[in-house]
Amino acid sequence: MSNNHNERFETIYRATFNILSKYVYFKVANISDVEDIIQNIYINFYTYIVKKNKEVDNVQSYLIQIANNELTKYYKSKKELPITFSDETNYIIENIQSDINIEHDLLNTFEPIKVFELVKELELIDQKIIGAHFRYEMTFKEIALSLHISENTVKTRYYRALKELKKLYELNLE
Repeated sequence: MSNNHNERFETIYRATFNILSKYVYFKVANISDVEDIIQNIYINFYTYIVKKNKEVDNVQSYLIQIANNELTKYYKSKKELPITFSDETNYIIENIQSDINIEHDLLNTFEPIKVFELVKELELIDQKIIGAHFRYEMTFKEIALSLHISENTVKTRYYRALKELKKLYELNLE
């Protein structure tokens, strides 16, 4: 294997990992499944460009194509459907409390590992919002576009989820 191919792969990996991770993250419910799928995507890509010495014109499109194939395999093996949210299932509330202190409490007071475990107790959509905001540092607007819901809904669910996490954390201390 040529060192040049390995360097090329590493450059592509670094340039595409965040975008590809976000893409898969919003299509799979379980975070460990996301990691497995991402790993498979890059293994397939590595095999294609390094071991088979092939060229790819549009790397990002090619990776998304591999991702879609891996997601299809995933859903067939799990017999699950992709996660989608319709307007009927979204909660839209006009008055969002801007309680930044809750976020501050969760980030600076509580044990991060414990909070991560408690996130799993939230509704799936709230897990996605919390994960996208903290893990991928996505804005509320970016999350709303990814989930096909309003930004207002994302903010509302985010702050409600933070309050719920705080409550769950305090209950687990007792």
